[in-house]
Amino acid sequence: MEFSTLQTTLPVSDLEHAARARKVAERLDDLRAHGRHGYTLTNTLTVTGTNYVTIIDTLTKDQPK
Repeated sequence: MEFSTLQTTLPVSDLEHAARARKVAERLDDLRAHGRHGYTLTNTLTVTGTNYVTIIDTLTKDQPK
C-alpha cells in the first residue's frame, strides 16, 4: 500500500476570506488529482492555531498484485 499526505494551511481571519477560499479550492484540486491516480482519502486531521488552521489529509493507494 502506498501513502501520501497533503497539508493545507488556511488563515482563520474573516479579513482573509479570499486567501482562505483560494486555499480550499487548491486543496480540492489536489485531492481530485490524487484520486485520478488511484488514491483514496483515508483520514483528515485538523490542527487549529491562533491565526491559521492546518488540514492534513492522508491518502492511500493499493499497489497492484
